[in-house]
Amino acid sequence: MTDTDAKPLARGAASGARPERPREEPANILIVDDMPANLSLLTSMLTAQGYEVRAAISGAMALMSASAVPPDLILLDVSMPHMDGYEVCRRLKADARTADIPVIFLSAMTGIGDKVMAFDAGGVDYVTKPFELREVLARVGTQLLLHRQRRELERQRKELEDRYAQVRQMHAALRGYLSDRAWESIEESVSSNRPSAPAREVLTVLVSDIEEFVRLSEQEDPGPLLADLSLYMATVAQVVYDHDGEVDKYVGDGMLAFFRSAPDALAAAQRIQRSIAAFNEHQRSQGRPAFPTRLGLATGPVLLASIGSSGRREFTIIGDRVNTAFRIQSQAKAGGLLMDEATFAAAGSPTGAMPALVRIRGKQGEEKLYAMAPEAILVNVNMGRSGGGADGA
Repeated sequence: MTDTDAKPLARGAASGARPERPREEPANILIVDDMPANLSLLTSMLTAQGYEVRAAISGAMALMSASAVPPDLILLDVSMPHMDGYEVCRRLKADARTADIPVIFLSAMTGIGDKVMAFDAGGVDYVTKPFELREVLARVGTQLLLHRQRRELERQRKELEDRYAQVRQMHAALRGYLSDRAWESIEESVSSNRPSAPAREVLTVLVSDIEEFVRLSEQEDPGPLLADLSLYMATVAQVVYDHDGEVDKYVGDGMLAFFRSAPDALAAAQRIQRSIAAFNEHQRSQGRPAFPTRLGLATGPVLLASIGSSGRREFTIIGDRVNTAFRIQSQAKAGGLLMDEATFAAAGSPTGAMPALVRIRGKQGEEKLYAMAPEAILVNVNMGRSGGGADGA
């Protein structure tokens, strides 16, 4: 230590008004100086302001103390034997446990080079000896306030990251409950602050239903039956997605889906029946009930719209062809499908589809429909998607 460092540490320690305490919760300050008189004076001065103070008489002791219980601020003398303040500060900044602790250097050296070395080592402030009591307290209070604000900002940043992660998880979970069109409608309504406008498109609608499911639900234990139904729905929905369709909603034991392409829709319908045939065979082998499925397809203009109230809205497809698809599936043979004439024509007049004039419930007159029997679907496995079906697509 130089003779200069042995000079009285502060002037005016016994005079002047007592500065206001910088914070309600007492901060913990570590003072590092090899001169006991300096430690005593600083400790007395800071303790009087309500701070919790501890001392270290060497750089090695300072590093051990700061690592064990990191303080809120360190007052660090520059000139000390064995390890000077610059080296102590560099080691503090290299340790993740102490890197964020603000360090104020105390020194009798006033040269620009000394101050630059202090800031290069990681110090936040540099106070020359002898100094005024009010100056020390002001600088300590400022650095403690900045340190507290940085910690608060870091806490808020971490909290925002956690909330963002939760929002992303919720986003991913919600996507499983909504079709792509429904999600697009929600995003549009959020950005415009109003429900998205209805969109008119020509689509092929597919409706599935399990024959006599009500009777089955009266006979089976609800728990295992629901597990079977969930696996069944997953099988049907995956085929829809594989053929570029969208699941609009599940209606009890049925499903409403739609496709931009009639060939894709017909290919999906045939593959659904083949997949469900295999599913039912497995069900029976396990002593579980089979789910014989009827399918209806109809092609034409529909509205894709958000309907409901401010408290509950739903995105869905609306139109005559939607109603037709629901009604003709109820008249299809289990394991087979019925399609309207527009679907038959748009799908390329697939072989195996037999025409029939059918009176559709709720409609006047008869409508020409095309039926594909279960045996025709199961045999017809070589049709490409563009022509109406693909077993392994």
